[in-house]
Amino acid sequence: MSVLRAMSLSVAGKLAAGDSPATEAALVKDLGTELEQLIPRLIGDALGRRPDVPPPLPLLRTLAYLEQVSPTFSLRGGTREILRGIIARGLGLR
Repeated sequence: MSVLRAMSLSVAGKLAAGDSPATEAALVKDLGTELEQLIPRLIGDALGRRPDVPPPLPLLRTLAYLEQVSPTFSLRGGTREILRGIIARGLGLR
């Protein structure tokens, strides 16, 4: 997460300097979305490992909500395919 944060700050710095870091911004967004969608899955997996220790109900409610809405995270700022197209074009792969 600290690397993703540093990447975000780098993009913000470039924007503040008047640059247009489209490739970098798309990469940060894509990686951030991947992380946002991974975290609820990891928590759910961890909770399922100890059936003898039931998790607190508020945690289960929060996890259920995150599992429901996390697929929509990829729609904020563009779909993953569009972002990956921007990245590929910026790297000269398209």
